Amino acid sequence: MAASLADLWYERALREPRAIAVDDGTTRLTWSEALDRARGAAGLLAAHGVGPGDVVVLQGRNTVAWVVVAAATHLLGATLAPLGEEEPAADRASYAGRVGARVVVAETPVAGEIPLSTPQPAHLVPATLAPRGAGGPAVVLGTSGTAGHRTAVPMDHDVLLRLYDDVAGLLDIDHRDRLLGVVPLAHSFGFNGLLVIALLTGASVRLVPDRSRAALPGIVRESGVTVVCGPPTLLHDLSAAVRAGADLGPRVRLFMTGATEIRPEVLLPMAAATGIPRVSAGYGLTQTCGTVAVCPDIARAGIGGHAPMTPLPGVEVRVLDAVGDPVPTGAPGRVVTRGYQVAVATPDGWFTTGDEGHLHDDGRLCVTGRLDDQLVVSGFNVDPARVETALERSPLVARAAVVGLPDARRGHRLAAVVVPAGESRDGEAVLAVARAGLARYEVPDALVWVDDLPHTATGKLSRASVRALLAEHLDPADDEENDR
Repeated sequence: MAASLADLWYERALREPRAIAVDDGTTRLTWSEALDRARGAAGLLAAHGVGPGDVVVLQGRNTVAWVVVAAATHLLGATLAPLGEEEPAADRASYAGRVGARVVVAETPVAGEIPLSTPQPAHLVPATLAPRGAGGPAVVLGTSGTAGHRTAVPMDHDVLLRLYDDVAGLLDIDHRDRLLGVVPLAHSFGFNGLLVIALLTGASVRLVPDRSRAALPGIVRESGVTVVCGPPTLLHDLSAAVRAGADLGPRVRLFMTGATEIRPEVLLPMAAATGIPRVSAGYGLTQTCGTVAVCPDIARAGIGGHAPMTPLPGVEVRVLDAVGDPVPTGAPGRVVTRGYQVAVATPDGWFTTGDEGHLHDDGRLCVTGRLDDQLVVSGFNVDPARVETALERSPLVARAAVVGLPDARRGHRLAAVVVPAGESRDGEAVLAVARAGLARYEVPDALVWVDDLPHTATGKLSRASVRALLAEHLDPADDEENDR
């Protein structure tokens, strides 16, 4: 196996020079052309002082230019530190300072930053590129930190190559596949699940710079996409589009997703509506290089409820109680993991994920929610995911999100935003269905109808945005009127 991402760029250009590597709807490059452009971009970066061991901050949309600059960074033996496309200049500068970046390359540059544009073929190649097989961090990815700012997580070349070679093998991805690149490349799912897997397998990537839901079915169909990569919300959008008459074409064989919790009973009907025959699920965090466990086909998992996932080779998983002791099989607890893929230092090698889950007899892991999403209502613990599931049992509800609003007497009061499944918006009918499966303290006090749920760039539910939506619709004076 290659020792670095730079090695893989050379290997792909040698083995499959004329095969399509990346396409963003405007620019399309073969593996040979992509390497040539990357060598040209490496020359430009080197002219700005970038060399082995340096850090390059890269901000922009999912474009061929982004991929070329990322490849150029690795050809120089430097480390990539990508940022989201909407990251403002002040935050870019702050992050660049924290990671010790040599340069910032941005699609919307300010003074002192290098513009992100599609480089021409190699014309200013530095005299010496990095030695083949150079190790060290390939990428530094940001994740939300408890201190209120982004925490930088370094990921080494050898770790990413080993981890995602295993993932690609489990999902049967090879050079015949074409991956849909909707997930931002600046995030672990996008960088590792798309770009690293493409380099390992020779699959091509159809990047989507502008994530217009209306345009996606046509892109999938016309580009011959075989693997759609994205959060569960993307499958929901595609299934809704197909029900409205859109056509994804005949080639899609796999929907590859990842989230804190995966519910087959929700995802499989959506997949059936789109005609996608297989849904895979992965679980991981940025601090674990994006992956801990995988379920290659949630329809064949064989266990109801949340999708059970198998830890990857070399990765250990435990479920512990509040004092740190392992819980019995099937009992809920906090999920911890240990292995070569853990990218942050811990005293004993075990990383606490912050997620709740349980193990099956065969060692498979079911993740059931975030521990830090737990709410306390009148002294009772409430899991928002459980309440959301109860609301979604109503035929009137497509999706639901539940948060806790501050309540001086009860700690929290529950409020929900719901997306209608049709024309009816009968909130009382929805709550009547939910009450049948919930304790009294678990039933939301307030319910607000919305056209869509707010999500982060990676497709995760943004509970902060849900609270903001509720603040716009609810009267604070109602806080004390709802008493259970």
